[in-house]
Amino acid sequence: MLFKFYELEYKENNIKNAEYYNTNNILDSSKNYIFEIDSIPIGIYISDFLTDNKIILDDNFFKFLKKQITISQNRGDISGKIDIDKLQPCYKKYMENVNEFNDSGSRTLKNKNINYEFCNPIRSSIITKDKPLYVKNEKLYEKHLKNIIKKIHKQLKSSFQIPNEYDEGLYNGYYNQMIINHRLRSAAHFDKKNKFPYSSLICLSKNKDLKEHIISFVDYDVGIPMINNKSLLIFDSVNIRHSNNEMDEELLNDRFSIVLYCK
Repeated sequence: MLFKFYELEYKENNIKNAEYYNTNNILDSSKNYIFEIDSIPIGIYISDFLTDNKIILDDNFFKFLKKQITISQNRGDISGKIDIDKLQPCYKKYMENVNEFNDSGSRTLKNKNINYEFCNPIRSSIITKDKPLYVKNEKLYEKHLKNIIKKIHKQLKSSFQIPNEYDEGLYNGYYNQMIINHRLRSAAHFDKKNKFPYSSLICLSKNKDLKEHIISFVDYDVGIPMINNKSLLIFDSVNIRHSNNEMDEELLNDRFSIVLYCK
């Protein structure tokens, strides 16, 4: 497998966390890349990664993914600045009692009148080995995602240094959590709570009209073209701010993304 080295150069901008961002500087999707900052590797992109006889992305696969999705009101900057028109009715009624937001405006803050925080709703589920959603559907996770996760783990080990000893995560790999997102366009954010910098991302859709999903490195003005159902991106999501380019609404409605990470 051949890789092209790509040195990321910081580009000053006015984009704040939880704001949306588009870049026109899209990389060539036919090439594989190693991303560097000051000649230190911080990510890799493999254009055609999910092509494997053991990986089957059929109708049953996408039906399975869809059934795993719940509504989350706690994802922070990735969900964008609080927009009352996006909130579910049960949350809209609390907005008159909200006095403060976090620095980016993506999360409400507690006060004497409301004792919890919330964000814009997004369709996503956090999956771990002990979560009820996984436990209830363990055989289906093994059928549909085990081969994908094991192949990603193998690539992670060959690309970046991981501890020699670790508590085994999903399918005996290093990653112990994953998020399945649906219909999500990510606003600018860091994954600051991850304990390991390198997250792995794939983008999926059964809609054949969706050719690419663009993941942008906001502060470097570069877009990574995730070929639908094929590409893999592993990168330092803790220190590299990232988001999604705008996408046609009908195509977005069919879009899934899966992110593997360690907490």
